[in-house]
Amino acid sequence: MQRRTLTTALTAALTGYAVAGIAGPASAAGPPGGPGGSGAGAGGGNGPTGGAGSGSGAGSGAGAADQAPRLLQDGIGLYPRAIRLAHQGEADDRLLASVVTFEGADGAEGSGAIFESTDGGATFAQVGKVFDEATQGGEGICCATLYELPRAIGDLPEGTLLWSASVGADAPERRMTIRVWASTDLGRSWERLAITHAAANTGGLWEPEFATTDDGMLVLLYCDETDAERHSQKIVLQTSTDALNWTDPVPVIELEDPTSRPGMPNVRRLPDGRWAMTYEVCGPSPTDACRLFVRTADDPRDWGPVTARDAAIVADDGTEPRHTPTLTLDADGSVILGSQMHYTVDGAISPKNGQVLLRARNSALTGDISWSTEPAPVPVEDSDDSPCPNYSPTFVRTSTGRLLEITTAPGADGCRAWYGSRE
Repeated sequence: MQRRTLTTALTAALTGYAVAGIAGPASAAGPPGGPGGSGAGAGGGNGPTGGAGSGSGAGSGAGAADQAPRLLQDGIGLYPRAIRLAHQGEADDRLLASVVTFEGADGAEGSGAIFESTDGGATFAQVGKVFDEATQGGEGICCATLYELPRAIGDLPEGTLLWSASVGADAPERRMTIRVWASTDLGRSWERLAITHAAANTGGLWEPEFATTDDGMLVLLYCDETDAERHSQKIVLQTSTDALNWTDPVPVIELEDPTSRPGMPNVRRLPDGRWAMTYEVCGPSPTDACRLFVRTADDPRDWGPVTARDAAIVADDGTEPRHTPTLTLDADGSVILGSQMHYTVDGAISPKNGQVLLRARNSALTGDISWSTEPAPVPVEDSDDSPCPNYSPTFVRTSTGRLLEITTAPGADGCRAWYGSRE
């Protein structure tokens, strides 16, 4: 996805919604317009369908067992991520979630807000905050990820939590960095471990994503715009044995068309021990158009030929997800694909846009992959390709057996994170 600075992008997005007059959440307690049906005010609103901010509403199509969407926090929330803890002993099965948020009088103080649920995603409470001198200084922060170490890495014990983000997006003559923070107390406190890479020019570094190899190496993938003359954007990776010292970036996907923009990698371990990566390719070519792709590998350090093109992901009914892919391995071994938008066979925006996820029962993700659509736990009205509505939704199966989703939608005073679940 082509990015502007977060501040510029969000201002433009919210202005567009006000002009369009897009409706907010549908609520049993009142008319559309904002959380709780109280109205979004002059700025307009575009919340999820299917529930009020209090969770008391029920939208059309919601089942009796659905938890209606509700706000994760009272404030800006971007780029949500959620994980179910699995390496914490007695704290296993708790849910942790994170968003990028902005505070202060001018809204420039960026940080990561960390939330915890101990009741299977029914409620969340903020337990931590991630920041440093750059994020608090108005340089801009974006595109964070939340990760639990499945094994010890260097001096970091198994179960250490990592949070990584792109920093410096809004700085004059920016030199963006990818930074990594760690927590060993369930997200309550955070310490910055490393700046893995700093841009050599004003090109962007975006969307970090972690994986851990069987031989104890930490892998970090992200998007790189600093080679723009040859590659408008490419996916690269770095590795580390201690999370402190990192190798130089090497390309993972850099397509021959210099205008093509592979990005937004999401990596998960498959049931057979192999790895899968979803990604998008944006750009002016109709072949790209922010279509979504999946690639598998035996090792998350080696994804095959960097110029190879994979087959675009298409649902069984011929419709197509596009923009901001996310990948989730569900409890039954099937694979869930989230996306910002959904298109018809002829390339028009689908009536299902913002309302569905895709699922593949072929968990190996090889050969003829069948992708079926099903309702998303947090449907978003009128999702478009701006940097808020349904942007990079995150999913997790809870210990109570529910599929929980956290995604974003514009409100009167900024982009908000909403969560909801279904069985």
